[in-house]
Amino acid sequence: MEDYANLAEGLLALYATTFEERYFVAARELADAILAHFSDERGGFYDTSDDHEELVVRPKDVQDNATPSGSAMATNVLFKLAAYTGEAKYADAGEAALAPLQPALAQAPMGFAWWLCALNFELAPPKEIAIVSPLATGEETATISPLPMGEGLGVRELLDVVFGEYRPNQVVALKRADADSVIPLLEGRAMMDDKATAYVCQNFACLMPVTAAEGLAAQLADAAPPAN
Repeated sequence: MEDYANLAEGLLALYATTFEERYFVAARELADAILAHFSDERGGFYDTSDDHEELVVRPKDVQDNATPSGSAMATNVLFKLAAYTGEAKYADAGEAALAPLQPALAQAPMGFAWWLCALNFELAPPKEIAIVSPLATGEETATISPLPMGEGLGVRELLDVVFGEYRPNQVVALKRADADSVIPLLEGRAMMDDKATAYVCQNFACLMPVTAAEGLAAQLADAAPPAN
């Protein structure tokens, strides 16, 4: 379980760094495998899969130690995928895992730190940020950091706002304006005025798209955005 969940989390982080969709696809496939093979029908996840060798007791360790428990990490991954896809199956599975643990989270929070991160992410709710760019993904960012300021008609400026401060409760997706995407958060998003455009959404309900960094910053701060 830990292997599947930690790798899926890493792949989602890699997607948000490179915007190469193969990483998102692989993370989603791992999450679907978790739901198919590790789920407990009472809620939560076992540490071993349903095709693992038979054990006297199938383990289900939920406590976070020096590293997150597999179940806590899986729950974080599922909530992020729910934000990217809008699919209830991911959010429902995460909520079912969290619900029976809430008394333990209140009584011994230091032992369930990653679960608290998942709870905070779900209750926030997270910002869903979709960016549409005039450049091909490989031209925009093999990694985010090398892209010079101003290149790509505003892509760099928008990304600087998105990643310019600590904001754990967000997911970010990016595509080229004329390209299809496997990520539902990007469906139906178009550029405005032939410039890189950002959409800030919650539960797939979006604010007005913006092309200016100042407007995006205001929306992420829950303030009234200035005109583009």
